[in-house]
Amino acid sequence: VGALRVAAVLHRTSPSSPPPPPPPPPPSSSLASLEGSGLGREASHDAPFNSVITAYARSSDPRAADRALAVLARLEDLSPLLRVGATVTSYNAAMDCCAKRGEPGRALDTFERMRGKGVTPDSTSYDTVLNAFARDDKVGSAERAWEFLCQLEEERTSGESNFVPSSVSYSTIINAFARASGKDHGGLSAARKAKEIYERLLDRTLDGTVHGFADPFANSCFLNCCANVRGARSERKEALIMAIDAFEDMKRRPDVAGEPNQYTFGTMMKACTRLSSDEAERRRLMESLFVQACGRGALSGAVLGQFLRHTPSQVSARAILSLGGSKREIPDSWYRNVPRKHWPAPMTNNDDGYY
Repeated sequence: VGALRVAAVLHRTSPSSPPPPPPPPPPSSSLASLEGSGLGREASHDAPFNSVITAYARSSDPRAADRALAVLARLEDLSPLLRVGATVTSYNAAMDCCAKRGEPGRALDTFERMRGKGVTPDSTSYDTVLNAFARDDKVGSAERAWEFLCQLEEERTSGESNFVPSSVSYSTIINAFARASGKDHGGLSAARKAKEIYERLLDRTLDGTVHGFADPFANSCFLNCCANVRGARSERKEALIMAIDAFEDMKRRPDVAGEPNQYTFGTMMKACTRLSSDEAERRRLMESLFVQACGRGALSGAVLGQFLRHTPSQVSARAILSLGGSKREIPDSWYRNVPRKHWPAPMTNNDDGYY
């Protein structure tokens, strides 16, 4: 509704407003006037249009993408007359609107349209297109996101673009395959592809192509992809082995894959509970992960909750007591690296205690 009201201000005059002013002078004199005042060179005339496009992206209007693209086209049409043209911000807002409406194809078309107009994309432009495909549930969306990133890498190598994919770019695509791995059209093949992409990210981090600090988020995305695999016992076993290998490699190379945190342990526990071949294997893996999480100060409330739900009470009690904890107290060192809002809840002596 807010977007429609703002759009109305730009497109027409309300019935209660005063009569319109006399017709404006010819375009050439209007342009000369703007040039003389400096407005044509310095003012950000695209800002009101960008606000409308952003409002459509946030609205629940089912035709929001159509309307946002119409505003973008209007802004483009004004460029030859008053030097009021669509900027990278305008195109990014329109692509974001398409992405949120589940129309990644239109987001990609808008991206190509922007480049065709001579507007240089920024990192937000590239990641918005990747997100558009990553959040789409249609068959083949994850593959299209990967193809788009490969295209960008080729353009950077050839000098056509200076965009360098970040760890977030790769994580976004791994997440797309994680969504597919839990569906009939994805499964183990999606996890295998995610493994290829994850290992490519680690290689790019090692050779310096991907800059910045090692980010454990990509590892969690891959572990989640493995955890979502369903199917035959042999497929689940392969997915579990891939998850364990990635987890162990992360501990060996924290400078490349990032330090394991509470999300790493939580996602790894999810993989173990879903993919273990029997109860004995599940129990052994869960107890090992619990001990490691405590040692690294990564025991969040969610990690502790998973451990207690998926292991027999006598096993969880023994593990907690062996590390110096008790039914009523968890040592501070167990969650020293966990943000306060994710700390384990205080233990009580009621019937719903931890074990």
